[in-house]
Amino acid sequence: MKVRFLAAAALAAATPALAQDQPPAKTAAPAPTTPAPTPQTNANRSIWTLDVTGFRKAHAQEGGYTKKWDLSALPHYKPKQQLTGTLRIWGSNYLKDGPIGQYWADAFKKFQPGITIEYNLPTAGIAIPALAAKVADLGVGRPATLMDYLTFQQVYKFTQTEVEVATGSYDVYGWSPAYVIVVNKDNPLKQISMKQLDGVFGTARNGGYDHSVWRTDYPFKRGPEENIRTWGQLGLTGEWANKPIHPCGQSAHANIMSVFSDKVLSGSDQWVEGYRAYANYATPDQKIAQWTNQVRAAVAADPLSLCVIAPNGLGPELRELAVQGKNGGAYVTRSLESVRDRSYPLTNEIYFYAINGPGHPIDPKAEEFLRFVLSQEGQQEIQREGRYLPLTPDIAKAQLAKIVPASK
Repeated sequence: MKVRFLAAAALAAATPALAQDQPPAKTAAPAPTTPAPTPQTNANRSIWTLDVTGFRKAHAQEGGYTKKWDLSALPHYKPKQQLTGTLRIWGSNYLKDGPIGQYWADAFKKFQPGITIEYNLPTAGIAIPALAAKVADLGVGRPATLMDYLTFQQVYKFTQTEVEVATGSYDVYGWSPAYVIVVNKDNPLKQISMKQLDGVFGTARNGGYDHSVWRTDYPFKRGPEENIRTWGQLGLTGEWANKPIHPCGQSAHANIMSVFSDKVLSGSDQWVEGYRAYANYATPDQKIAQWTNQVRAAVAADPLSLCVIAPNGLGPELRELAVQGKNGGAYVTRSLESVRDRSYPLTNEIYFYAINGPGHPIDPKAEEFLRFVLSQEGQQEIQREGRYLPLTPDIAKAQLAKIVPASK
C-alpha cells in the first residue's frame, strides 16, 4: 500500500485535542480506528484551578498490575534502634492520591511504634525546597531538577542524598510510567536506539547538565553530524528514505520531559527544530484535554510522526517501538517485566531525598524509614498497591549503600 503523506497545513487541521470526556485508549482494549474528530476549545486558564486531584485519581484506575514478584532476595527490615518522634515527609501527591503513603506508614509503625510520620504531600515540587528550608526530614518525588540541586547546595554546600525507592509504573497515567516511542501504524519502523533518539529529538549542543554540573565532554557536547532528520537515516528505504521525520511529544516545560532530556539529550534541553509540543489544558466545560491524547491524534494523522507518548494514549493507529540502550545490545520491547528490571531503557524512578553530608548526618528516623522502604517489607507494600514497581535486589542493594550516616 502506498502511504499518503500529509502536508503541514492538512496535519494541523487534522490534529484535534481530546478532552477528559474522551476516554484514553488502552493497549489491551478495543479502540476506534481514528481519534474523535471534534476539536476541543482551549479555555486559556490554568488546569490547576480545576479538580486535578480528582482527575488523577480517576485515571489512576486505568492500568496497574496484580503480579507478585518473589522479593525474598531483598533484606528484611531490622531496626538498628528503637526511636521516638515525628518524621516529616514532604513532596509528591502520588503518595496520598494512591494508598502507598498510608501503606508505608502503617507497616513501618509495626516496627517503630514510637515514630509518627507526618506527611505534607501537595506536589513533588516542594520535596527538595522543604529539605533546604529545614522543615522536612525527607523529600519524595520525581528526579531532582537543576533548580532543586542549586537550592539545596546553596544552603548546605553539598548535594542531597538521592535514594531510588521504586521504579515508575508500567502503564498508570501520572504514576511516572515508562516513556513510549511511537510511529504511525503505516510506518515500517520497528525499533530505535537511545543514540538515534538523541539524533531525532536533539540537536548539536555545547554541553549539558549532569545534575548540577555543566559538562562539555561527549555526549554532553556533540556536533550536527549526529542529527537525524530523515527516515532514511533510521534505515528506511524507498519512498520513505528522504521524507522528513516529524517529532512530537509533551511540552519541554513539563517535569517529565526534563527527565527525558536528561536521559536522551544528555541534560542539554537542546530540542530539535520543529518539535511539536502538546500540554494538558483546560476546556470551557472545566475538563482537562490530555497531552497524550493530542499526541495520539497527531501521530494517527501523520505517517511521518515519531513521538513520545504516555501508555494511556496508545491505540490501533500507532505502533510502539522497541528501544536499544545507550550501551548497545538488544532492542527491548516495553513490558511489565522489562520496565521492572529496567532492561527497557526509558523507565522512570521514584526518589526519597535526605540531608546527609559533612556536619549534617542523616536524621536517625529518616535512616530507619529508608532502610524499611528498601526492605522486603517496604517493597511488598509497593506491589500491594500495584502502580509503582518494586526494585530488583541489585538496585535495592545499591540504594541501601547510599544511606550510611555522614560524619558529624
